[in-house]
Amino acid sequence: MTKGKIDTMQELNAALPDKHQVAKELGIPLDQGHNEELTTSQVGKIGGKIGGQKVKMMIEMAEEQMAQNSIEEAANTKAE
Repeated sequence: MTKGKIDTMQELNAALPDKHQVAKELGIPLDQGHNEELTTSQVGKIGGKIGGQKVKMMIEMAEEQMAQNSIEEAANTKAE
């Protein structure tokens, strides 16, 4: 996972690990082409690792946006 601030979904997707690298780390033989021989469990391990990181990063993005919105709303209230 990256330490920099991520503002867009494109940046988020780019920050996630490559599925082939994840499969290699897990010892799962993921080919570039067809992978019919993989079990549901193997595919779930690959996707789960990537998806779990994505959800965590999306929550962090949403929390930052909510905090920024609160600051802006407070500033607008004071200005009125």
